[in-house]
Amino acid sequence: MDEDAYRAYRSVVESPTLRSIWAAAYGSRFWSDVDPPWTLATLDDVRFIAERLQPKQISRLVEFGCGSGALMRFLVRNFGAQVEGLDVNPNAIRLARERSGDMPFSSKIAFQVADMSATKMPDAAFDGAASLDVLLFVPDKGKALQEVARVLRPGACFAGTTFELHSPSAALAAPAFVDYPGEFETAGFTVEVYEEVESWRELLEGVTAAIQQHEPEIRRELHPPALSRVLRWAKTRPSELTDSRRVKFCARKQLADRSNSHAATA
Repeated sequence: MDEDAYRAYRSVVESPTLRSIWAAAYGSRFWSDVDPPWTLATLDDVRFIAERLQPKQISRLVEFGCGSGALMRFLVRNFGAQVEGLDVNPNAIRLARERSGDMPFSSKIAFQVADMSATKMPDAAFDGAASLDVLLFVPDKGKALQEVARVLRPGACFAGTTFELHSPSAALAAPAFVDYPGEFETAGFTVEVYEEVESWRELLEGVTAAIQQHEPEIRRELHPPALSRVLRWAKTRPSELTDSRRVKFCARKQLADRSNSHAATA
């Protein structure tokens, strides 16, 4: 693994200035486990996911695009669920393993480098799935959601957040896409919740403005590759927000069609 790339990734997560910016902008919605700006999740987002997945000690959950594992540690620590995390970024998975190794429930948490469109996991292996602002980066949404459906047991939920993009985003290097409900249904889900996240734009404008105001401090804390990426995002993303919408979703994998099952056994 490229040690410079790993140090750059980690420098963002460990930046005290970035963390203080998020805490000030988010206020009571600040999630103490968050790793800004790799995730924009609020405490409300995390509570929404927990409410929809209803994790228990016997639950087996998966997070797609787990980053450094903040949501997974929350689910293990608070509910005792068995959780697996996937991310295409090996630097994120390395940090996730390092930060989770000393947890009392470390035996209930696992990470792997994998593409959510081709996980190689068994069919119907999980009782629920989560994803925070990851789907927007996936080139083939339909293929990815079909894979999510494949690894979930029938009746299980996939909950999380994403961005609708009405035009390609240069700041995110992500393509335009808005029809998540249609892709969920095509993949075999029933959409139970799909709505705009409260005050997302005000929060995002607040943190991007503060990053630009505190650029000198951030320059001292971030390694050059990460610094360039964070500053470019903070300066470019605000102008794209009129073409964006952050949404939360919960989609339930459909049960087998009973009429077809009866016909097959008649």
